Amino acid sequence: MKKRILFLMLVITSIMNATAQAPKWVTERPTSEKEYIGIGVANISDDDYMQTASQNALADIASQIATKVENESFMHTIDVDGKSRQLFEDKILNKVAAWIEGAKLKDSYQSDEKYYVYYTLDKKEHKKNSDARRSQAIEKGLDHLNKGRAAEEAMNLSQALLLYGKGLEAVEPWLFMNLSTTQGGRTIDIPTELYNAYINVFSGMAITTNTTNVEGESFKAIRLPIAGCLSRGGVVVPNVKLNAKFVKGSGEVTPSIETDYNGTAEFYITNITSKEPIQEVRITIDESFTEALPQSYKQLLQNQTWPQAKVTVTLTRSATTAFLYLNEQNDLEGIERHAGKILANNHFTLTEDPDAAECFIDLSTTMELGETVKGKYDLNACYCTIVIKIYNNSNQQLLLDYSENRVKVLVPTNKSAEETISMCINEVMKRVKRNLPNKMKKMNM
Repeated sequence: MKKRILFLMLVITSIMNATAQAPKWVTERPTSEKEYIGIGVANISDDDYMQTASQNALADIASQIATKVENESFMHTIDVDGKSRQLFEDKILNKVAAWIEGAKLKDSYQSDEKYYVYYTLDKKEHKKNSDARRSQAIEKGLDHLNKGRAAEEAMNLSQALLLYGKGLEAVEPWLFMNLSTTQGGRTIDIPTELYNAYINVFSGMAITTNTTNVEGESFKAIRLPIAGCLSRGGVVVPNVKLNAKFVKGSGEVTPSIETDYNGTAEFYITNITSKEPIQEVRITIDESFTEALPQSYKQLLQNQTWPQAKVTVTLTRSATTAFLYLNEQNDLEGIERHAGKILANNHFTLTEDPDAAECFIDLSTTMELGETVKGKYDLNACYCTIVIKIYNNSNQQLLLDYSENRVKVLVPTNKSAEETISMCINEVMKRVKRNLPNKMKKMNM
């Protein structure tokens, strides 16, 4: 037993001595002419502390390489705003594994609180690997640049933008290096050419329209189309999707559509859902094509000026004609006068001729006498319902099914039947006046 205790004490003492004797590289950073050296440290109380220490050591090596920015590199010469520069710097660091290939763990050490690792990267081996990767980046970047230019010359601008973006993505890990090459007897910097081409694909563009003003009626379609023509430098641009939408007033417009071989896209206003006398439709480039771009590059386009055109929509005074039919089920006698005012003020011109009307409006009401509420003044509870159904008179299509159901109205028991009905009408019409106009705006004639 004594021998076991003695042996255990010797083991503990040796471990304590080993812990106390930290290697020199932990306290004094080593240097080398032949190797990049990375020292990483992490608290052993942290989750995955070994991995964290290794990542810190590799980042240490990466920072030494990345700070050796060549004077002619993209990151040194490109004229970009602070946000764009930060974007590319982050991309370089995110691709650190690509340009510290060959780093090796030389040593590690653990104290009571921290874990240390010592990595090295042979400079000659790194240069060999990075030269090979640099050549590959130049080759891929140039290929995308040439293909993008060809697509741009053919006015396939969405495809050109995608190719330029893919080219930037191919060279992004190596942006701290000189990625220039010779083409056609001149030296070009691949990332700079790709970047400038990318952000300028849609520069100098314009959208013109076949009209600047159209006339229409509320809750109706406009028969003639609005055509937008996209051009750049006087040359029409096909195969780019345009979008039209109301920016003043409201209404429904046919979906986005690509420009044809004449650079033209036609839109139809299928319904005007606002009664504002002057409204406006704006035509712009539909940005859905950016969904195919590398995600992080979308923000580079946000500061660009997109072409747009505006078309004024002027409402004419004529309104839809309607015949108001009072259903046999009508307990609230006289309510049709109040409902007719709201219908006329917000949508229709009411007519006495059902055959000449464009819409047929069916109005019905019910009133149920409920419980008596006892108090200082006894009150009768009346439950009132109004139903308004609007049909297209030509095809009997139901356009609107509106109701206010079981509206509770408290009426003094000493009121006459006429007075009771009048009070019920007033309470029901408060609801109708508040809710019906908004429902009518959404009708599709």
